[in-house]
Amino acid sequence: MNVKELAILTLLSEGELSVKEIQEYVSISRRNLVKTIRKLERKGYIQEKAYVGDDVIVEITEYGMEMLYKNFVYLRDLINEMENVLCTKFDC
Repeated sequence: MNVKELAILTLLSEGELSVKEIQEYVSISRRNLVKTIRKLERKGYIQEKAYVGDDVIVEITEYGMEMLYKNFVYLRDLINEMENVLCTKFDC
């Protein structure tokens, strides 16, 4: 899972959002965002909830929450390791 996907899942873990709202937070083109959202839907991480005009409301699935947590644990451990390595080298 890439950083863009993690950012979207993190936003949706707080509640459903429209594609336009997600775009405001992640600052990527609508075209790339829609492609990423479709990819997350295919994987079962998010699902469409409603249509409002030309916008779509999406929400995270239970499986998406599980995958977000799995990646959180991995990233947390990675950041702790990075801190140990960098602080040893740069005396922080």
